[in-house]
Amino acid sequence: MIKKLDLKTIEKIAAGEIIEAPVSIVKELVENSIDANAKNITVEIKSGGKEYIRVTDDGDGISREDLPLAFERHATSKINNFDDLYISYSLGFRGEALASILACCDVEIITKTESDSIGIKEVLTDSKVKSKEDIATNTGTTIIATNLFHKIPVRRKFLASDISESNKISKLMYIMAIGNPKISFKYIKDNREIFRTFKNFTIKDNISELLDDNLADNLIEIDSKNDKFKIKGYISTPNYYRGNRSLQYLYVNNRYVENEEIRNIIENKYKTLIPNLRFPAYQLFIDLDANAIDINIHPNKRKIKFIYESDLLDFLDQIIYEALNKSNKEKNISIEEKKDKELIFYDDYSSLLEKASPKVEDNYINDFYIEKKDESFNKSLDKDNYNDEVYNDNFLVKEEDSIYDLDRKKEDESIKESENKINIKDYNYKTSFFRRYSVFEASDKLLLLDHRLADQKIRFEEFKYNFSKKEPVSQILLSPIIIKLKNDEMEIFNDKKDIIRNIGFDVDLFDSTSIIIREVPQVFENPEDDKFFYQILDAVNSTDEYFYEKINSIIKSKSFRRGDTINEKEATHIIDKLNKFDNPFRTYDGKSCVVYLDIYEMEKYFER
Repeated sequence: MIKKLDLKTIEKIAAGEIIEAPVSIVKELVENSIDANAKNITVEIKSGGKEYIRVTDDGDGISREDLPLAFERHATSKINNFDDLYISYSLGFRGEALASILACCDVEIITKTESDSIGIKEVLTDSKVKSKEDIATNTGTTIIATNLFHKIPVRRKFLASDISESNKISKLMYIMAIGNPKISFKYIKDNREIFRTFKNFTIKDNISELLDDNLADNLIEIDSKNDKFKIKGYISTPNYYRGNRSLQYLYVNNRYVENEEIRNIIENKYKTLIPNLRFPAYQLFIDLDANAIDINIHPNKRKIKFIYESDLLDFLDQIIYEALNKSNKEKNISIEEKKDKELIFYDDYSSLLEKASPKVEDNYINDFYIEKKDESFNKSLDKDNYNDEVYNDNFLVKEEDSIYDLDRKKEDESIKESENKINIKDYNYKTSFFRRYSVFEASDKLLLLDHRLADQKIRFEEFKYNFSKKEPVSQILLSPIIIKLKNDEMEIFNDKKDIIRNIGFDVDLFDSTSIIIREVPQVFENPEDDKFFYQILDAVNSTDEYFYEKINSIIKSKSFRRGDTINEKEATHIIDKLNKFDNPFRTYDGKSCVVYLDIYEMEKYFER
């Protein structure tokens, strides 16, 4: 039998499509405040927004004549007819937000327009006005939502933890603040102010204040337009990258959107410039005719369709390429004149390696002696450090493996070693070549040692052993490092603090938004900047399966650089260290640090 649903059931079903979680309420209310021309917006939440959400603005307010309609479904001041849906520049326009919020929770509203002499306060419960009174208040609107989903217990049961729901709201507030630099935002969580911005801040000021001071110093400005599009904002230089996409912000007509095609276009331009599985940061604003987009394909309006999508992608591809290319040229310096400064390369620079002849100076790495080039020159010419950042997922992990005992479960069978150890006594040292490899000779066989990969394996295996024993080897920093963290990063830090310390960090809270690092794991050497710690956060916040993958990636950037030269004593010492491990032939990600080449294989190269 087909029955017509009652009005309350219809309202709750409709509300469920709009209000999925506390973050949905915050989004709808903040967007209404922005559409109401607010210059100051305060958002306060408690218990992840489940129990309390308050949004206050100094916008236009709602007149007492319009207030009865405000919570009716499909009542809006932002469009007049169906065609307006496709030309609207406002963030909210369907007239469903307040009605949906009211169907999910109790609501209190205080509002006043500039023309009203006094404001009005209404308390609504069960979709009905419980009380109404005049109240002295400033121009603008305050809406308080409490007891989310208490009338829809099934939906409330599926809400995440308070921390998880808070993180979603925090992420939204960063999106809103970055995307609206002309509005002052204040965000309060559980009676603690998380951040505050000011309406005289520029986009760059907000990036520095909310995201990362170092990012603000590594930005390339974008400002281009053609007959269809105008694109402004910033992209990061190749010197700055993250292990996730948390610093990627894209806005279309001032609306935050997610678009995989646009993201791929941008990331593809960085492929040869930053390590694999690292991501650039960007904050881009695309303006175009509202008729050229459809923002109605999803209730949360984060996904949109472009009429001229291919034209937009081509235009974006061009301006990102030009911006990176220009940045490259601006920073290029003469090797002959300024060898002591760090060099940045974005294209093939093998020819520069041929021309460069840096001075060799004595140095030590780990506990063995090497001849090492100028450190800054080494780091800039480390082509392998960029191209070898490869994660090998081809291994098995049992469900019971923990972050402490996870180990390699599958070996690459492309090269089979006939021995469990390297019998170096059977070989005579001959030479080192290409400033990376050493050769040992037996009667009918050569042993080739890759210095960099061997050093990488040694560092990683020693780290893994110390980590499993909870006996980290640390070094004290001469100058402690203070690192600013976003709210979600601070949550990760607080949650994973014990693991971070077990890795070898002496780290504590510095203030509500920053941490201070006094000691770092010895395996990471002296950090060049605070970028490495964001990689640590990514590692400890990942699954057990990828923890060692990410730690190994960090260690790779600290191992021997191409250009380091060692002699017989050091080469033999490396092999002795490798022999302490179960498999001395392979790095954690399956690369060979020692290979054999017999005389018969050599003959094949000359008899082809």
